[in-house]
Amino acid sequence: MSSSLGSDVAEEAQRADWFELFFDLVFVVIVSVLSTGLHGDPGPAAFGTFLVLFFPAWWAWVNLMLTVNMFGSAGPRIQTMLVAAMPGLGLMAAAGPAGLGSRAWAYALGAAWVRLVYFLLWWGRVRSRAVPVPLWRPVLYGLVTAGLWAASAALPNPERFVLWGVAIGLEVVLLVVRGEAERALVHGLLSVEHMVERIGGFVVIVLGESVFTIVVTLAAHFTEGSALAALLGFLVVAQLGAVFFVWGTSSAVRGLSRAQLGGALEAIRDSVMYLPFLLVTGITALAAALGTAVAAPGHVLPTGACWALCGGVLAFYSANAAISLRYGDQARTVLGWYLPCLPLVLGALLPAALAWPAWAAVAVAAGLVLGLTELVKLRRAKAAKRAAPG
Repeated sequence: MSSSLGSDVAEEAQRADWFELFFDLVFVVIVSVLSTGLHGDPGPAAFGTFLVLFFPAWWAWVNLMLTVNMFGSAGPRIQTMLVAAMPGLGLMAAAGPAGLGSRAWAYALGAAWVRLVYFLLWWGRVRSRAVPVPLWRPVLYGLVTAGLWAASAALPNPERFVLWGVAIGLEVVLLVVRGEAERALVHGLLSVEHMVERIGGFVVIVLGESVFTIVVTLAAHFTEGSALAALLGFLVVAQLGAVFFVWGTSSAVRGLSRAQLGGALEAIRDSVMYLPFLLVTGITALAAALGTAVAAPGHVLPTGACWALCGGVLAFYSANAAISLRYGDQARTVLGWYLPCLPLVLGALLPAALAWPAWAAVAVAAGLVLGLTELVKLRRAKAAKRAAPG
């Protein structure tokens, strides 16, 4: 592969275009459908079901996103393939309410469909030697895993879930086992700006679902108490958005660029493919709890909603801290704002959620998030001052 090809493709993928944003519309539906099980008083089974069904959807999205990142989205072939992937993702979303039950076969076929699409995207370029990747790699990563998902559709529960685990496990292993050719390919073609923009767009989708949940619930419970809880819930979501977009994205560009220049592809993998999943699941759980609070602001939150509220906040900050450390940020700076998070959530927010009316619990969450936002700002300012010359 010539260096000019790598630079041309990377230049194509610098910015997300309207076609990719259109493709992301299906994920608005996926998040909305799968998160319904977290409303009210979700138990361990509800949380587990959401995680099991949401991860393959997230995994499909991030694999397609990285494929477009490296190859660009301007060509008709990739645009056609992205459109072709959307019905598969839509099938996964439609099967979601019973994705581990009566519709598990449909969910599996949707997952197989998407994997077949990105196998075809890679196969054409690998076979023509446009990219120096062994032929067996896209076969294993895309075609074989698609076959496993498709075969699982014909099996009963719980046997089919074994094949789901094998398929995901195979993809995870292949991301660890990479030769020099694959490492050089990823190092040469990845566009940091595009990755940050696309992941930021996905976070916008999840934050938008949070706002949607708050407003729709307020429309159904139009009282003064619900309005107060909705206003406080919106403040929580807005502050989380500020933390992510004001400080998180700028750190992401610096950190990913540093990792790419240093050849630290494992850090890129972890901070782009794995850890953002924890981030978006935390926001989704938090949104469900806020919707429950708006619906019944004068009552104490159900136990499941309490854990969704507290776990959502904790997952958001834990993911951001882990991502920052993988970027290579100083541990002193990261831990300076992250360490107070755990005692504040467990020592203040959780007792308030378990004992006080829902609107008051959301008020505590808003104060906690606001305080942590200011702490993040302070710690980052101190770090920048230490790093400044002179």
